[in-house]
Amino acid sequence: MGKYKSFVLLLTVISQGAAIVFLFINFWVSIFLFIVYGLTIVGLFVLLIVERIKEKEEEKDNDYRDY
Repeated sequence: MGKYKSFVLLLTVISQGAAIVFLFINFWVSIFLFIVYGLTIVGLFVLLIVERIKEKEEEKDNDYRDY
């Protein structure tokens, strides 16, 4: 899961930077890159939510409150 998060985070940063640069060069390419940026943000949130759900399931298996 760490490789996917790193890749999506890198793609997010690159697409945002490229979109800002292309805003002055080509408007339509910039719009496309901002859309890619939005999709990668949504993908990053989905990966973080899935990881949190897996952590919660692991915590249920290792519940030591009943000593």
